[in-house]
Amino acid sequence: MLTRISVKGFKSLADVEVELGQVNVFVGANGSGKTNFLESVALLSAVFDTRNPAQFNSRAILERGARPDASFSSFDEIVNKDVLSIKATTETDLNISLSAWRTDSEYLFFSTIADYAVFSPNTSVLCGTMSDFGQRKPVGLSGGQLAEAVEDLLDNERGMFGSIELDDLFELLDWVDEIAVVRPSHELLDSNVPALRSIIRFTDRRISEGCNQFSAYNASEGALYVLFALALAMHPDSPELFAIDNFDHAMHPRLARATTRAFCDQMLKTDPPRQALLTTHNPLTLDGLDLRDDRIRLFTVERNDYGATEVHRVQVSDKVLQSTDEKGFSLSRLWIMGRLGGVPDLF
Repeated sequence: MLTRISVKGFKSLADVEVELGQVNVFVGANGSGKTNFLESVALLSAVFDTRNPAQFNSRAILERGARPDASFSSFDEIVNKDVLSIKATTETDLNISLSAWRTDSEYLFFSTIADYAVFSPNTSVLCGTMSDFGQRKPVGLSGGQLAEAVEDLLDNERGMFGSIELDDLFELLDWVDEIAVVRPSHELLDSNVPALRSIIRFTDRRISEGCNQFSAYNASEGALYVLFALALAMHPDSPELFAIDNFDHAMHPRLARATTRAFCDQMLKTDPPRQALLTTHNPLTLDGLDLRDDRIRLFTVERNDYGATEVHRVQVSDKVLQSTDEKGFSLSRLWIMGRLGGVPDLF
């Protein structure tokens, strides 16, 4: 796994260094630079995967779910603004680096992250009304292969979804009585809806039998995003290092909190270990993080007075965590109160 990433001169990341854990959550406002950080890792991964700098192109970046514009920082206060540098360090102290100059590019690379990708679930793709531009295992970059991934993990006879009991999954999706992956049919899909090879069928526990089965097209979008995240955490074809941009998109805050907790539980069980970078705008997601476990790390992302992105790890002491439990103050409430934003340590 990667232990450190240092980025200089890439988009809004003028000078950022992050010490990583196994599950890393970046919370910040729109435009603060969270996605830029995920894409910097994609750029490093793309350069390595070509094995030959001469073959490096925008397609290699697109295949990793990132925008193919390796733009340099443009802040007057940055002395070396014509230099782009991305460096990473692994657990075994292997150094991975990329260096580029505006006038002449040179790439130096050693890496274990060639399969890295930024997954960005999209409602239209998850529902089956839009194709996925990135057919990346196991779920597609935007969710176009979700049905296939769910089918791989689902075992209704044993009552399991991957390593999660279906009863526990249905506690998250409290309206669902059954999930199945089936072939398209007129009963589940209107003739105007594009038909995929296979679709997810949900059975609603509260609606009368005979009228209670829905495809992803008609189901709650929140359920699709939950399945997307959990499938990435558990599927054997998931990359060893991956990112999910807007992890909690379309989820109710309480669902986001519960999904975050379930996602972390599954990630920490993986063998060999996997590593995830997640971005979120929803502070309630923070309440699903067990920050007592150093493998789970929280970072705040914000822009400074010059416009450059700053990333700070939030380390919360046991004393504060205990007092929040006793007084009913959650991490999300501390965030809303302004106690976590841009503060490296909270005592």
